Amino acid sequence: MSTNSECVFVEPVRGKWYYVLEDFHAPKNAWDWREYARTYGPFSSKETARNHLQNNHANPGGYSEITHENFKTDEVYKRLFNEARR
Repeated sequence: MSTNSECVFVEPVRGKWYYVLEDFHAPKNAWDWREYARTYGPFSSKETARNHLQNNHANPGGYSEITHENFKTDEVYKRLFNEARR
């Protein structure tokens, strides 16, 4: 069973992966769900990040991915990466 939480794997720097996972009790339909999320990483690969997610959290029900080539930072991502749990 999934939690229907938002999840995105992000590679802001080539070879460093994070995942951003929406908090379970976040308000639904928030303007920016990332404001109610926690970030984990960095990991050396997306596969390592996926394993960490699977071993430590309930199934979010899917995810999206942003590779280094497509990543554009903003204030929310800056905060999330600074507060990332390792």
